[in-house]
Amino acid sequence: MGKIETCEVQQALLDIIEEFKTSPDDFNELAYISATNKSESYLRDKLAIYFQKKFPELIVSREYLHKSGLLDDTSERYDIAILERVNNTNVEPVLIIELKKWYCHDVPCKKVWNALISDEMKVDLLSEKLGRMIDVIQIITFTHITNRVTDDLHNGVIKYQSFINDDIQKGKKKYPDEIDMYFNNRIKNDKKEYVKIETGPGKYQGREIKNYFYVISKKN
Repeated sequence: MGKIETCEVQQALLDIIEEFKTSPDDFNELAYISATNKSESYLRDKLAIYFQKKFPELIVSREYLHKSGLLDDTSERYDIAILERVNNTNVEPVLIIELKKWYCHDVPCKKVWNALISDEMKVDLLSEKLGRMIDVIQIITFTHITNRVTDDLHNGVIKYQSFINDDIQKGKKKYPDEIDMYFNNRIKNDKKEYVKIETGPGKYQGREIKNYFYVISKKN
């Protein structure tokens, strides 16, 4: 059976992003999704469909719930699981892909790193139960709304608009440099590495919106 590596995840994101490229005045789907709500489930579904199409020999599970029939089974769900068949009725994960979405003003909050570690520990716990290592790749997305407009919509339309406007007004942080620094300061002693992917700006309601994807994995 084939194996999905970090490079395949990176290429999947690049191919998905390519689908969203539009002329400056056209509706941009990724910009819309990113500005109006957290987009983990949207991107999760895009990735799962991409992998299941590209690797039909694999079993790609969305919101995977591991059930072995034992009393210590948990209700933990995993965003995407790449599974292999161990017998006629049972499958086990060989790779878990976890996704998180933030806005640039969330840097340098501790919650960003804490969520990454929490998802990693969740996979490590499942590895212990199965008695073998499960690979984990995390995709952390940061949405960067780069401008404000005179006719701002309220927070129920543009998510966290007041925080975004405050960040723009202060103008002290440079993105994605601040995000790079945030991760570089934490992964250097943690045996992790990342690949960064940037999208070009898309527009929604006069706002220019970029996204930065960080594909984080353990060093080999």
